[in-house]
Amino acid sequence: MESFIYQSSIDQWAIHAYSWRAERPRGTVVIAHGMAEHALRYTRLVRCLNAEGLSVLAMDHRAHGRTSGPAGLGDFGAAGWDALVADLDPLIERACAAGLPVILLAHSMGAAAAQQYVPDHGAKLAALILSGTTLRNPGQPIPDYNAAFAPRTGYEWLSRDPLEVDAYVNDALCGFEGRTVINGMDRTDARRVDPARLACIPTALPVLLIAGDADPVNDNLQGLHYLEQCWRAAGVLSIDTLYYPSGRHEMFNEVNRDEVTRDLLDWIEATVFN
Repeated sequence: MESFIYQSSIDQWAIHAYSWRAERPRGTVVIAHGMAEHALRYTRLVRCLNAEGLSVLAMDHRAHGRTSGPAGLGDFGAAGWDALVADLDPLIERACAAGLPVILLAHSMGAAAAQQYVPDHGAKLAALILSGTTLRNPGQPIPDYNAAFAPRTGYEWLSRDPLEVDAYVNDALCGFEGRTVINGMDRTDARRVDPARLACIPTALPVLLIAGDADPVNDNLQGLHYLEQCWRAAGVLSIDTLYYPSGRHEMFNEVNRDEVTRDLLDWIEATVFN
């Protein structure tokens, strides 16, 4: 793993990023992580991608990980959420420079950013993978994510694996949304349901949705069914799904994570390389 810094095109913020090069690369996966976590939590998944000939690039989003905000973790700065979305593009451009297929794998908050990114830049991608995501109408209330689970730590909604939950709780760079105001992100941003913007997504872009059906973020998959409906109405031709019974928010950290990773790799192989 190599670390590097690139400058935001919006406000020249120093974005900390990471590169894992496959021995014989066939393509590049760009990982966009979720809220109140950081890129190095995906190291186990990265190793599996590298083993299949996929190099990986990932950043610590602004206000996350080593890219801390002006007032610490959770502070997106004056440029706010739209700058976080824009920060994706220099990293994807770096991936494109290798001349190999580029796949954006985005989780949760990263997937919300990807939904906003692809109407403008989707032509740069060979495939889009959205993990732990949803789609909501403006003004739709946000549920208490842990309400359905026994509250041992408050983060049981992330995974059925208590060791993974404890690793999250004990990571100083995770979980700060419970003690810090996160400024700038609107979970019901109207742009993500705007038919005119969705019509700009390349119709041939292959899309994969990965989720557990017990993930409170997607409201028993209702939010994902709505996303499918809106994107198909916008002309997106290929939307595949990997939905797992009883799975919670972080399917790559779930008790069946090996199955999920294998399914992901099989989909990439069949979709991008066949």
